[in-house]
Amino acid sequence: MSSISGDNEVDFQAEDLPDLDAILRQPESFGVQAARKEEIEKADALLAAAPANKTPLEVMQYLASLTDKNADGEVYNAGWKTRWNPVIVRFFSATNYGNPAGDATAWCAASLNWCLKKSGFLHGTNSAASASFRNAPGKTNDPNPGDVAVFRSSADSSHGHVAVFLSETDDRVQVIGGNQTDKQGHHAVCVKWIAKNGGLILHSFHSIDALK
Repeated sequence: MSSISGDNEVDFQAEDLPDLDAILRQPESFGVQAARKEEIEKADALLAAAPANKTPLEVMQYLASLTDKNADGEVYNAGWKTRWNPVIVRFFSATNYGNPAGDATAWCAASLNWCLKKSGFLHGTNSAASASFRNAPGKTNDPNPGDVAVFRSSADSSHGHVAVFLSETDDRVQVIGGNQTDKQGHHAVCVKWIAKNGGLILHSFHSIDALK
């Protein structure tokens, strides 16, 4: 697995997207892959505590800072081994994606769209596809921390990655975002350096202010 996940990579295997509210009503009716009632309630509390009326960068930093774990020792800001992480599943509420495969569906764009909505921004893409950000307004060659960084896959241009820009060098970009491989090898909300021309290729930067 590469050091940075793209939209064509998957996390721990999971079943189809659960109806989390239905699980809360009838938890016994779902299989072993479903998140537990207490996990859903914890996830919803964590998401509700995310900073409101702040920048998407600050919301993403809050998510990256989460250290809360379920009973199996799995953190709430990364993929889980056998059950859906309900935090990740909730990100898809900010998109029009019909049937993602739980937290195994690539979720970088879903997490960014969720952060944009939490921040009160009106011009997210409403899509779970990272490519939806390629045509976002505010394209710039001089990004500031908090702007959007968009990448395409070198193997398949229909896939890629999107995250929040932090800094750059001549050949790398530092970003914070979802569905990125952390130090434990889990796809998580975390900070990563991505080569500008490797498995992922830098496509564009977009001013975050253009998405307000």
